[in-house]
Amino acid sequence: MTILSFNKIIPGFLLAFVLLNFQTLKAQENFSMLVDPEFSLNIDTPSRWSYNFGLSNRDIIYENEAYNFDAQHIELSHFTSYEIAFYSKVSLGIKYRFKEIFHKDQQDEVRIIQQFGNSRKFNLLKIAHRARFEQRFSENTTFRTRYRFSVELPLSGQRVDQSEFFIVGNTEALWSLGNKERPSLEQRFSIALGNDIWTNIKASLGLQYRYDDYTGNPGSELFITSEINLSL
Repeated sequence: MTILSFNKIIPGFLLAFVLLNFQTLKAQENFSMLVDPEFSLNIDTPSRWSYNFGLSNRDIIYENEAYNFDAQHIELSHFTSYEIAFYSKVSLGIKYRFKEIFHKDQQDEVRIIQQFGNSRKFNLLKIAHRARFEQRFSENTTFRTRYRFSVELPLSGQRVDQSEFFIVGNTEALWSLGNKERPSLEQRFSIALGNDIWTNIKASLGLQYRYDDYTGNPGSELFITSEINLSL
């Protein structure tokens, strides 16, 4: 079997796997399904500095064994990055989540993020590592450590060219600790199909499964994710 035909099988197999297991997910306690669209803008400069701006929102569409729509937040984000080596960057970021406009009993949230990222291409595969340290300020203060491993694969050819599709898969482990909450562990698994639709513009659509607090009070969430990324 050629690499090209093998790559065409992957998205269909993953979609079939999700559909076959969706009823099982719905039967779990503490399960919810959400949508999470995002727009991001990357600005590269001739120097080692680069900048990223993002706008996203999150809405619940399934919860408590029933379909409903419940807007959660709108989020603005910014990252300033500095290239420290050919394949590595360090970044400082800030996120602001507007929650009060949807739920009067919740406070808006500010996140300060320190990040190290490394990505490198090995033949067809692009492999990336990301480590984050976050401080979340809202009703309570939460500190969180995150590590993500991801793989990107073009579905035709040796690289992603304009109008061609690619697939991205990743897994991320998170550890959280707050001043009024006990430590908790979380694991995330994501898969997305992307397309380089125009010069410097990429779009993707995917799924992310989150297994929350699996050493305490486990819960699971399924996110339908989408992103449009513009690079300048």
